[in-house]
Amino acid sequence: MASKLLIIHGYSDGATSFTALRDFFVSSGAYSRDNVFLLNYDSLDDSSTFEDFADKLDEDYSKLFNGERIDVACHSTGALVSRAWLRLHYERQKAAGVKTPASPVEHLLMFAPANFGSDLARLGQSFLGKFRSTFFNSNHQGEDFMESGRIILQGLEPASPFQWSLSADDLHGEGFFNVALGDNKVCYPFVFAGGSGYGGSGYGGLQGRLIPARKKPGTDGTVRICGTSLNTRKCVVDFSQPVVRPHWVPEQKFPVIPFTIFGEFTHGSIIGVEKAFTAGANAAGNLALEAIQAKTIADYAALATRFDAAHKQKHTGDDYQQFFFKVRDDVGFGVTDFFIDFYVMLPSGKTDSKLTAEFDKEFESEFTKHSADPSCRVLLLNVTNLRKYLQKVKQAKARLVFDIAAKSPNPQVKFLPGYAVAYDGAAAADGKEPTFLYPNTTTLVEIVLNRVETDKVLHLLTHDLDKPIFPPALPSTTPTGRASLLE
Repeated sequence: MASKLLIIHGYSDGATSFTALRDFFVSSGAYSRDNVFLLNYDSLDDSSTFEDFADKLDEDYSKLFNGERIDVACHSTGALVSRAWLRLHYERQKAAGVKTPASPVEHLLMFAPANFGSDLARLGQSFLGKFRSTFFNSNHQGEDFMESGRIILQGLEPASPFQWSLSADDLHGEGFFNVALGDNKVCYPFVFAGGSGYGGSGYGGLQGRLIPARKKPGTDGTVRICGTSLNTRKCVVDFSQPVVRPHWVPEQKFPVIPFTIFGEFTHGSIIGVEKAFTAGANAAGNLALEAIQAKTIADYAALATRFDAAHKQKHTGDDYQQFFFKVRDDVGFGVTDFFIDFYVMLPSGKTDSKLTAEFDKEFESEFTKHSADPSCRVLLLNVTNLRKYLQKVKQAKARLVFDIAAKSPNPQVKFLPGYAVAYDGAAAADGKEPTFLYPNTTTLVEIVLNRVETDKVLHLLTHDLDKPIFPPALPSTTPTGRASLLE
């Protein structure tokens, strides 16, 4: 393990909330008192960005640690700050001509991380959120009067453009989670997720009564539990191609990133270092001490198995999975006005109204769009319930399909609608789950639509300029093709 530890807090919090976690690592003998550091960053400033935090942290790291690899323990939004810093550090090494960059962080311990956002982020941008941040938060600074960190909160909304960009680099591109870097240069991340919302008695229960989102199923009271995991998958479905097939982005990150849900903790209590934090071999604190001992990629793979065993013991609730959808056209512009509709199609081609209505009620209502960029949307699914639902689709030998239709603000531009099969019950193998199911993870689906312009925008003429080469015609409104999406 590294000899030094840096602790990074979450949104609207401060270093003073992490003295118990600091003291735990010191009292355990993992780090000496002089080698544990904490930082503060102003997450409530409306003009601050994750890139600002990353740039300043990179500068301070160079001054204080002089290139020495350190360990990092982060909570909630601190995970995005950490990942933004690691991305920036990687990019700067590559720009400097470093052939194999080395991560400044050896072990990255992520407690209830907001890797893929929080449903509370939009609430924080409201007047009530600003009022609460200004008058009821001891970490608020005077110059941030009636501010709540607008840009940070937009980045925290599920499926935000920032999350898409960051994940494209560190999870589905080059970055410090890339196993090819080798034992001594890669970063070893570990995820400790809370598994309980604020729905019980006491102070936590009061939060659940005052803010319904605090007790929302599938969350730890603040972040979506499935969105804490870094075991993501990414798929591109291009409807502008003659043959529409999903393209899965090749994985460069670790095959499995250690992840455990601790059902006894909420978003906040997981870093409170209460009795449950160290009670038993599979306790979060004891697993953290094991995690920082990993020295090789082989050690890390063994710990992934260890975390999975702990997960089976600690997690007793339903499994969830979220799908991030990002829609653009084939020239690269984001498409903001679109509608995705799931329904069940029988072998006859007719819609099964009963199964379709059940999907709408049980699942499709969980579709939400990003407040600043509607081209980015998210669908949260209860996988435990979805498994049961897909069995009904299979029994009917039907298919779960979706249509996507979009409208351009330019009347001379149209998008051809897309049609895709999400699950083919008639072709499903017995005892084998659909390949698109990755419980307790985020699946990123980038959809490319076929953009078609009318002849008023542009048309070719013959030599004599007397007639267009191609007769004027409106774009076809028929689907571009059928895809076996995520299968």
